[in-house]
Amino acid sequence: MNLEPQSRAVLDALNASGLLPFRQLDPVSMRLKMLSLRPARPASPAHEMASVTEEAITTPDGAFRVRILKPRTAAPDEVMPVVIYFHGGGFFGGGIDETDELARRLAKDADAVVVNVDYHLSPEARFPVAVNDAYAALCWVAEHAARLGIDPARIVLAGDSSGGNLTVITCLTTRERGGPRVRFQAAIYPSLDLRARPQYPSRLQWGGGGYVLENDDIEWMLDAYLADRADANSWRASPIMAETYAGLPPALVVTASHDPLRDEGNLYADRLSTDGVPVEYACFEGTFHGFIGYASVLEVGARGVTLVCDRIRAAVWP
Repeated sequence: MNLEPQSRAVLDALNASGLLPFRQLDPVSMRLKMLSLRPARPASPAHEMASVTEEAITTPDGAFRVRILKPRTAAPDEVMPVVIYFHGGGFFGGGIDETDELARRLAKDADAVVVNVDYHLSPEARFPVAVNDAYAALCWVAEHAARLGIDPARIVLAGDSSGGNLTVITCLTTRERGGPRVRFQAAIYPSLDLRARPQYPSRLQWGGGGYVLENDDIEWMLDAYLADRADANSWRASPIMAETYAGLPPALVVTASHDPLRDEGNLYADRLSTDGVPVEYACFEGTFHGFIGYASVLEVGARGVTLVCDRIRAAVWP
């Protein structure tokens, strides 16, 4: 199947922008280039929040920010559910500004507080710093739930691409460590296998160039993220390597048809089901890796965001 027309138009614009391939520069320079090409944030966001605040979480690896978005003022004696969001960006890019519009949409449509996590980036901070940050964010939210006005029994983890990697790893980590409990997970085109050039059919079909994410770019990102490529054999880097997913929270797994990462997301969903975890798998046809980030111009991206919001809301407001 070919790309649907809107996705083709956006992909053509990306290919013409000079941004791709990512590996044309070192990761820090590419991060700066991505920021320079980012559209200006609107003066008035499309989704107004009751409050937007930022706090710092301090860890042995250093402090990182979280942005807390509250969509409305809670009713007396009401506690809100919370979505902890991990942005994508190949572990070297992305951030809470880049995902602010998506975080606001999640907050509004899922009717939940969103904690958008600005975890440390590579190559300045290599594995497992981002993994440690993600679990620290979960623990911080659970510890400060009363102050934040949120329900620690209704915590959702969500993320896209590298953030989907951190979502799944954090679910595994909290299972291994006995908490905090996670109610639901949403993994959006997650990067789950960090081993060198795994031979998934989707990697072979869509990773050769022209579809945003190339196999050579993936290797370039992982060289910046993993100080030792042997670490990719651990589930703490490659969650597809976990022996079992039994005991993980119910899940939504979203992929795109023209994405090198499609098959590892599909495999994750299949293995969740095999291990007795309720899971919904949705592959959006005719579009590419990162499509949800273009929801303002892609109808298929808007449908993807709607699905994520609907499933999160159903999980936390039964």
